[in-house]
Amino acid sequence: MSHFDPGSFRDPASRVVLRNGAVERLLTTQGRDDWEALAASGLLEAWKGRLVATELGEDLTLVHERMPFWTYPYEWSFGMLKRAALFHLELNQAALASGLDLKDATPYNIQFRGREPIFVDLGSFRPYRPGEPWIGYGQFCRLFLYPLLIQAYSGIAFQPLLRGDLDGIDPETANAMLKGQKLRPGVALDVTMQARAQRRVDAERDVRHELSSAGFKPEMIAANQKRLHGVISRLEWKPETSAWSGYAQCDHVASQRQAKTEFVESVLRDRPRSLVWDLGANDGHFSRLAASHADLVLAADADQLVIDRLYRDLVENGPDNILPLVFDLSNPSPGLGWRGRERQRLEDRGKPDLILLLAVIHHLVVAGNLPLSEVMDWLASLRSEIIFEWVPPNDPLAKRLAINKRANEIHGDYNEASLRALLASNFAVQTEKAWEGRILFHVLPR
Repeated sequence: MSHFDPGSFRDPASRVVLRNGAVERLLTTQGRDDWEALAASGLLEAWKGRLVATELGEDLTLVHERMPFWTYPYEWSFGMLKRAALFHLELNQAALASGLDLKDATPYNIQFRGREPIFVDLGSFRPYRPGEPWIGYGQFCRLFLYPLLIQAYSGIAFQPLLRGDLDGIDPETANAMLKGQKLRPGVALDVTMQARAQRRVDAERDVRHELSSAGFKPEMIAANQKRLHGVISRLEWKPETSAWSGYAQCDHVASQRQAKTEFVESVLRDRPRSLVWDLGANDGHFSRLAASHADLVLAADADQLVIDRLYRDLVENGPDNILPLVFDLSNPSPGLGWRGRERQRLEDRGKPDLILLLAVIHHLVVAGNLPLSEVMDWLASLRSEIIFEWVPPNDPLAKRLAINKRANEIHGDYNEASLRALLASNFAVQTEKAWEGRILFHVLPR
């Protein structure tokens, strides 16, 4: 069984097809010539482990290794996008030194294998054409540089901006958002001047030909990329606190963590899993437990600061098989792009063997105003093993979430009787453990 990858169709020279679980790239004659130039350049060997592992198949086909889980830049933390940007610039410079360049400069060509970025679109490489400018500069600014500058200098999260426009942030928008920051590195040259140039450009002018005729040299491109590498290397975003950055240090969390740890570990030890989702991961404590018993753990949380701190800690200390993700369950990444399928929903990217939902469901019901029936129906649709924590309405933390709500402003099915009825319809309870009014459940889909 085979079908085209719905996110791979924009490059006329190559297209990805998924065939019986394998990832293949179909090449045109031009695409084959570009591949042969890449294969002869030495770059594949020099960047082994950082470029997607690939073999030459039959009939103008490349066979790629399959990424364990696909994520998108609007789900990355600041540190992840910064790492991807520096990685992309370093790859560009290595390509230039090998007589190649890249057709584009998009973070969608990069995936994270745990904490490390990997470049997956080998169809982007082509021989460098003397005199041509860096054709990906504008795209690099819109999808890498501007989001990082805006968050570092203005404190505005870039994820909603990238999710709102898959082409990134245009120069005029970035210029408006960085008003008052024009003396800071990267703003005057890469934002303000580009915004002015955008207003002046005539749509009928062949700007690419004009720049090529001006006689660009690869050394000029390399110097620009080196400058941008310096600008991005110095960008920082390290706020002291956020809504949930201190959660793990709260007294009630510390007192309850041991009981939860023992319960979760008892399930994890039962058998290894391929993919585990830890939804509401916070500092990643339970993600780390799961990582010892799984090939990959997706550590997702809506709080970007806790995910950024987790990513930085993983870079320093490991392990390699935890993939952090900025993800709000009550406002999840939808299907985006052409026909709503170019960028997929989380559920469409890989089925988890086990889902961890510890102290999360009451947030969805009370703060997110979701009926408990909706939450449990969504979980049932995933057809996965689940460990979740039931926090009742009279729990002090649930009361704190509901402090500005009247009783009739919370859905009436938020109670244990409704929960057990919903479980009986969709799940088989394997074990449960009650303590301090809360209940830990381990369930399997029916």
